[in-house]
Amino acid sequence: MQPLFDWVAGLSHLYVIDIIRSAALILLLVVVRNMVMRAISANPKVPVEARRRWAINLRNGLVILGLIGLVTIWAKELETIALSMVAFAAALVVATKELIMCVGGSVIRTMSNSYDLGDHIEVANLRGRVVDINLFSTTIMEIGPRHDAHQLTGRAVSFPNSLLLSQPVVRENYMGDYVVHVTTVAVPYSVAPAQAERLLKAAAETACAPHVPAARQHMERIAARHLVDTPSVEPRIAIFPIDDKRYNLILRIAIPAKERHRVEQAILHQFMSSCFPEKKVEQPL
Repeated sequence: MQPLFDWVAGLSHLYVIDIIRSAALILLLVVVRNMVMRAISANPKVPVEARRRWAINLRNGLVILGLIGLVTIWAKELETIALSMVAFAAALVVATKELIMCVGGSVIRTMSNSYDLGDHIEVANLRGRVVDINLFSTTIMEIGPRHDAHQLTGRAVSFPNSLLLSQPVVRENYMGDYVVHVTTVAVPYSVAPAQAERLLKAAAETACAPHVPAARQHMERIAARHLVDTPSVEPRIAIFPIDDKRYNLILRIAIPAKERHRVEQAILHQFMSSCFPEKKVEQPL
């Protein structure tokens, strides 16, 4: 019996050492996080968006370091468990399949640089501004309520990163500060298509005139940096019939990302006032 007691005592002693090492590692990471977070918060000269980005990157980096450290500390024990409990390990993989897929989606996002904090994205009919990213999920501030709306609804939506393995990611602000914005205007056939196109183009050119030179320079820089074709910054209009009562005018403009809602509303108000003068159209505040 004495050898059995000696083996149990040695095993318990080994686990105590590993537990102490694990606790020390976690304590060290917590102290480092608190110190760095205090330094970030104490620097008001850095924009809030940059500080949020640093805080999230710090958190994710420390989590990864902690996982690597714990695996290193418990490597021998994990190896013993893996060799003696192959069936349990297989069941564990099946049970944690969704978590593994979430981590895989996070790796895909990082390698492809599909989106980052502050980007406007759309994934599986979820559309919004990215405010948080971790290994398992992404949180966005919803933009809507319709697909053609560009205002925050005030709702936060979180989705698992596993969606990135099966769903395409639409990055609306890939062009940076300036975006190519498309809006659709339904017009009855009582208004001649040529007349409606001329009025809408005049309204778009008036509203976009202050932004065209800067947008053109921005698109040229994007084309040179990423070696991609960029669209024209001048307003463009296409006409598509819907039925025997109305047709659509598809308007494409290049404007600052933060101004697209205001510019779009200004264009629509001017167009509707010109196209339907007998009807009163309230001007935006």
